[in-house]
Amino acid sequence: MNDTQALLRLLHLADSAFPAGAYAFSDGLETLVQRGEIKTAADLHAFLRGQLQQGWGLCDPPACALSWAGQDLQQLDELLDLLKPVSGPRNASMRTGRNLHRAALKLWPEHLSDFSPARHQATVFGQIAARLGASQHPAVTAFVSGWLLGRATSATRMMKLGGLDAQRVVSRLETEAAACVSRALEATPIDLCSFAPVLEVAAAEQPGLEVRLFQS
Repeated sequence: MNDTQALLRLLHLADSAFPAGAYAFSDGLETLVQRGEIKTAADLHAFLRGQLQQGWGLCDPPACALSWAGQDLQQLDELLDLLKPVSGPRNASMRTGRNLHRAALKLWPEHLSDFSPARHQATVFGQIAARLGASQHPAVTAFVSGWLLGRATSATRMMKLGGLDAQRVVSRLETEAAACVSRALEATPIDLCSFAPVLEVAAAEQPGLEVRLFQS
């Protein structure tokens, strides 16, 4: 398999249309939108930047990179369990991980039929990307890009925000996303962390919303 084939498979795996079900979860963003705390493109930009720098970006991308590198998957998954204290996002991560493996196995059985998958989305993604022949840097970059574009797309379903405006938000976060990838590639298991208490509270409250679009 050449580099072009590996890249095509990686882009396929990271595409928002890949049937892993990640589109069904907002991880608290829906609560913040309904509260009126995120109303504009500028608000969304600040939210996503914070997640890349202090929340999701310090937890899942490093786990993806370490999984790709063959780090102890049980240890990584246990760390992710601890770093996702709210059951909604934690269960969403594991459900997406299961779906990701199930769908990828049907597409590339010759590469994925002889191993036991990890549990969380980040660790499963890194594991599969390595099996498909993708290099570590592109794999983590695709993982971060997929998350960022997915959150921006989800925002268009909840906010008065057009698709082009959402894409502008993403384009303005290129520096932060690149820094997130760089940190992930240098991380060790002890570096995994997350500090997003406002979002964790919002995620815990999300199941109680009177009207909601997302499962968590």
